[in-house]
Amino acid sequence: MNTHMRAGHVRFGDLVAAEWIKIRSLRSTFGLMVFGVLFAAVAAWWQGHHVRVAPGAAAAFNPLIYPYDQLTWAFITVLAATFGALTITGEYASGLIRTTFVAVPARRRVILAKSLVVALCMAVFGLIASLASLYIAGYALTGQLSGLSLGQGAALRAAILSAALPVLGSQIGIAIGALIRHPLSAIGATWGVLLLLPTMLASGTIGLGTATEGMPLSAWMTLARTASTGAHQSPLPPSTAAWILILAWPLASLIVTATTVTRRDV
Repeated sequence: MNTHMRAGHVRFGDLVAAEWIKIRSLRSTFGLMVFGVLFAAVAAWWQGHHVRVAPGAAAAFNPLIYPYDQLTWAFITVLAATFGALTITGEYASGLIRTTFVAVPARRRVILAKSLVVALCMAVFGLIASLASLYIAGYALTGQLSGLSLGQGAALRAAILSAALPVLGSQIGIAIGALIRHPLSAIGATWGVLLLLPTMLASGTIGLGTATEGMPLSAWMTLARTASTGAHQSPLPPSTAAWILILAWPLASLIVTATTVTRRDV
């Protein structure tokens, strides 16, 4: 081994390749993606298949709520966050993280490489799930509602933002995993933060209903315009705030992960 390698100055491309090998070796990686895509596709078909629009009433419906149903994509986001959490907690549980940091003392570069690989995997997953949802719902709604094709500006925007939602979720999951380290506890916390907490806030029982505006799914609903027309909704952030939130959540998650991993012993 040369002096360059002994000093721990591994090329970033090599770190990315190493993280990809780790993730590729996990059976759960592709199983989760396949399950998520099938879930999104079936949910889109179910939503579209059971819609009956009266003649002349189509203008009162927002067609985007059928491929991009709030509950469906909340679940997709939680799946992605679970995947992100497991990519780091699995290493802590097996002790592999210790070997990695001995070989590459620059922990922040390792975390950046891991976050990048996870983000790319979830981008592919999100894109497939988003397109499948859009076209399956469009097929199920043929003759009743239009506007569900990539040729429509609103549908294209919603498809892109929905594809990005699992990327955002995965980075939150990595941060939670770095903080907690234990796989089952991290999964529980991930589901609590992204699924149960927004539900509790939206219920109004704890007097913090407006706090839902800061949650990732609320920002997505604002930008993708997937809220039901005329239906009661939890408070949604304005467009500018939603863009800030969409960018701030993954950035803050990366900072939390890097800071936690750097300052805490393995």
